[in-house]
Amino acid sequence: MKNKIGIIFLVLGMAVGTLVTGAGGIFLYKKVKQRNSPARYAAAAPVKAVEGVKIFTAGSLDRIFQDGKTLVKPNFGEAVTLSAAQNEYESFQVVIQSERDLAAVSLQISDLFNPSVNAKIDPKNISWRVVGYVPTVEPYYPVKYIGEWPDPLMPAASADVSAKTTQPFWITVYVSPETPAGDYQGKIQVLVEGNVRQEIPVDLHVYAFVLPKENHLKTAFDFYGHHTKNRYPQGESESEAAYLARLGGLNEKYLVTMLKYRMNPILNVDPTSQVHLAAVDRYRVHGLNNFSIGRRGGTLGNNWPLGDKGVEDLLGQYRTYGEMLKLNKLLQYTYIYTWDEGKIGNPRVSKIASMIHRAYPGLKNMVCYHGFWDPDELPGWGKDVDIWCFHIDNFIEAKMQKLKKIGMEIWMYVSGPSGYTSPNLAMDFDSLDYRIIPWLCWKYDIKGFLYWCVNWWPKVDPFKSAKNTDWEQNGNGLLFYPGKDGPIASLRLEIFRDGIEDYEYLVLLKEKLKLLGEKNVPAQYQNIYNQARDLLRFDPSFIGSMFQYVRDNEILQARRDMIGKTIEELDKILLSLNAGQ
Repeated sequence: MKNKIGIIFLVLGMAVGTLVTGAGGIFLYKKVKQRNSPARYAAAAPVKAVEGVKIFTAGSLDRIFQDGKTLVKPNFGEAVTLSAAQNEYESFQVVIQSERDLAAVSLQISDLFNPSVNAKIDPKNISWRVVGYVPTVEPYYPVKYIGEWPDPLMPAASADVSAKTTQPFWITVYVSPETPAGDYQGKIQVLVEGNVRQEIPVDLHVYAFVLPKENHLKTAFDFYGHHTKNRYPQGESESEAAYLARLGGLNEKYLVTMLKYRMNPILNVDPTSQVHLAAVDRYRVHGLNNFSIGRRGGTLGNNWPLGDKGVEDLLGQYRTYGEMLKLNKLLQYTYIYTWDEGKIGNPRVSKIASMIHRAYPGLKNMVCYHGFWDPDELPGWGKDVDIWCFHIDNFIEAKMQKLKKIGMEIWMYVSGPSGYTSPNLAMDFDSLDYRIIPWLCWKYDIKGFLYWCVNWWPKVDPFKSAKNTDWEQNGNGLLFYPGKDGPIASLRLEIFRDGIEDYEYLVLLKEKLKLLGEKNVPAQYQNIYNQARDLLRFDPSFIGSMFQYVRDNEILQARRDMIGKTIEELDKILLSLNAGQ
């Protein structure tokens, strides 16, 4: 029998920063104490040991622990078979298990070559990193394991592997937009003390379609630039000016890397600042298409003036914001993080949102709450809210649909793990939990996803402890690690990006399906049309709710691959039909 204790916590972050900073806002979660039930998967390696060493491959969704166990049934193999669109990242793992100590283990990667079109994917677009481990604490939510968890992806360097230890290496292939479609082959050499120990064949199919630079699913992730100094202290002989310049450069690296992982930073841009607008221009090159404006609101501790007059005095400022955004052709990419959590029906929120719309009707108010406003129970209260962001644990589809009917855009967010079965971005969740989030957004037509912080590291060295908050949580609000010269990504970032890329597959499939439907679907293509339509619809066996969804990595991967193949097939059909016109 599970022991459950329900406790409510309210947490407030109050720091105010610059363009690259934010504050925690308010996040509320329910603490549910449950007995942990270890349930990891003990899979045998697919190869026999040679001189006490086993070398094999694994998928990107496999979380491999130092004892060789995984969270679910893994996708182990002796070779690598991948598929990717143009402008997509795709990853896999090479795993070393040894009965004896191994020194200086490293990887060497060849070109991936396509002889049919005489094209190659250069090794500069193929990176490898060493999977690092971080100790977790016993949390209040149920987990499968407490101890060293695989998470940070350490920079490529030879690694020693201790006896009776499993060590994965993470390999990522980037397929540029210009890469010709087709099949590519190459190999990875595993070296021990500089000598080739094993070669692993790699086969990659590149689809004949390209993923866009900008996401269709809006994202809003906060980066706390004021915490950079916690992990990057000033040097003894470093001047204040040099130190501030170094911090600024580091923050820039983090923000650009966030965009590389298809996460829009919240930013809180001042549209009247040429420095801020220049920064936006830089980030737009990397895919930025959704960001917050203004120095007041939810990510800054709801720091609005307390009195009505103080709020009204801001009307001119927000009118100028709107005019500057329109002048710079940025208005459609922006929102105001007007309020974060608290009680739905707070009259201050209604007054602030009204002021913003009266200042400039094109400005969009986004509010973040655990539940949903009911227009029938509180008529008129949220009439000036444009975007409603709800907590995933409070999802009620009927209430969401009521807001959609009055024209609201819907986003969702996660924060501290709740102890329920909804997905989260904390460290000690299944890999599929990170990747399924965009699929959930697709199923329920949710247009955006928000996360409160990617670098919450002021309290602990995140390489030494996953307990980075005051509560029994592991990796909540921490998706990057502070490397010597800049960000070190986590496994979770890689897997979440895969989910965002999956979402783009769904968008493309829907577009192709619409084009074929406009041609009244010739009879010979009815089967592929029906297959494509079914791939866009998720029945309960795949996604039943925010709390019930597929837990089998292979099922999700197979569906994504089928979507990719179907997009290619529909493209061929459309090309044929257009040629016959």
